[in-house]
Amino acid sequence: MADAHRQRQKLCANCGQFAPIMYRVIRRAAEGWVFLCPVCRRLTDNNNLEYRYGGTWKAEKGR
Repeated sequence: MADAHRQRQKLCANCGQFAPIMYRVIRRAAEGWVFLCPVCRRLTDNNNLEYRYGGTWKAEKGR
C-alpha cells in the first residue's frame, strides 16, 4: 500500500519562514492564536506571562 500522507505548509507568524512543525500559541492576549516555528516559540515563551501553548501542528499528516 502506498504511503498516504499529505504535505501541508504554514508560515511562522514571527519570522515568516516555513517549518515542518509549528506551535499554536498566544504571545499576547490581544493578538489571539498564532503559529510559530520552534525557534520563535522558544524565544517567545521566556518570561512572557501572556504566553499560552495550544498544540503542535505538523506538515505531514496521515489520513
